[in-house]
Amino acid sequence: MTLISGLWLILAQTFSLFMAFLATRYMLFKPKCVQKERIEPEDMYVLSGDGAIISSLSPKPYRHKPPKCSDCASLFMKAYRMRNAGAVIHSHEMESCLATMINPHLKEFRITHMEMIKGIQGHGYYDELVNPIIENTAYENELIDSLAKAIEAYPKTTAVLVRNHGIYVWEDSWISAKTQVHIWLSILVFWILWRLN
Repeated sequence: MTLISGLWLILAQTFSLFMAFLATRYMLFKPKCVQKERIEPEDMYVLSGDGAIISSLSPKPYRHKPPKCSDCASLFMKAYRMRNAGAVIHSHEMESCLATMINPHLKEFRITHMEMIKGIQGHGYYDELVNPIIENTAYENELIDSLAKAIEAYPKTTAVLVRNHGIYVWEDSWISAKTQVHIWLSILVFWILWRLN
């Protein structure tokens, strides 16, 4: 539980959803509709590599809804299986929503000649960073097919933007994933300000 405690406490205050793979055998998920600031390490779901729940949560006393694993579990599993991700973070930060709203017809996010691009694996200052934008759905788990198609169509990508919703970012470790989210949000802020002049 110490490893779970450490991972969760580092990320709980920062991102809305998080999943880490422990030695590629176990995955950690937060419960649905629970404020991240109130979650304790023992509140985390532990899933096996094939998505089976190994450790579920005990119901809380009266006034609390019964716990349920995040609706993002199937989406995170897709990044894990298709890209061998070590960690996946889903963020609803304003920048990720605004970047997809400026031009509702864009299917890709593109930017070049920006210093922060060097922080994205496989990219340099002169490269063009191209990432997919998929359409949002009424329910999170309905994104799975479009997410899978985007991951397949963009082999260099480590992130997918969801219009009017947020961003999914994956990397080989939770440390790299956390860093990538910060880099992505910086890139998106600069792009938004540039587009709005």
